[in-house]
Amino acid sequence: MPEVETPSAAAPRSRTARERVRRELTAEILAVARRHLGREGAAALSLRSVARELGMAPSALYRYFDSRDALLSALILDAFESLAAEAEAAAGVAGAGGADGETSGPGDAVGAVERWLAVPRAVRAWALAHPHEWGLVFGTPVPGYEAPQSTVAPYARVAAAMSRPVVEAFAAGRLRPAGSLGPRPDAAAASVAPVAAALLPGVPAGNVVAAVGAWSTVVGMVSLEVFGHWRNTVLDPEVFFDATMRDLARRVGLG
Repeated sequence: MPEVETPSAAAPRSRTARERVRRELTAEILAVARRHLGREGAAALSLRSVARELGMAPSALYRYFDSRDALLSALILDAFESLAAEAEAAAGVAGAGGADGETSGPGDAVGAVERWLAVPRAVRAWALAHPHEWGLVFGTPVPGYEAPQSTVAPYARVAAAMSRPVVEAFAAGRLRPAGSLGPRPDAAAASVAPVAAALLPGVPAGNVVAAVGAWSTVVGMVSLEVFGHWRNTVLDPEVFFDATMRDLARRVGLG
């Protein structure tokens, strides 16, 4: 006699199927939205145009994203999550000694510089592979749009991955003092207090300021390359990027 599925057993399976369909369609919506982002830019993104390409009624799309801003937020969060995963993977491999598993101690000068270089290189590689997503999170702000608080955590994960060698060198007692904080040292230290507390606890203020400046330089240099501003200026962006990153490693107290 065939087994009769009771309502209590059928309900969870039905919910699971609906959830799977919803996840799949959400992923498809985001994929189409990314194509629109590449063609038209974030400011021109609209639910109606995405729905048209999917063959859906705009009203059906609203069941997944209730506004253009909600769709933008999902794209931004996805981009940050992807970038954070790449940065953390690079930091993990570097911390383990790279592909061959050989490395010096966490405070070793040469090893610390090489480990620090891993994350900026990974950030640059991700940006070159995902230029439209990079532009979405680090490019021109979309008029009238404000990114949600949920993007802060994955963004901080990228910074934490890059800060890891600094934290290790400080713990090992091998972090060199950074340069002068200028004519207003207390104000300079106070300006980066949130970063010091969250990512570099106990690290001297000069090194924290240098680390924040280094991250700003990474974002700026990658943006210049992704947006085509190195053309006829820097002939080999990769070599120039690496040279600059090594200089920044010394500025933050490594090497």
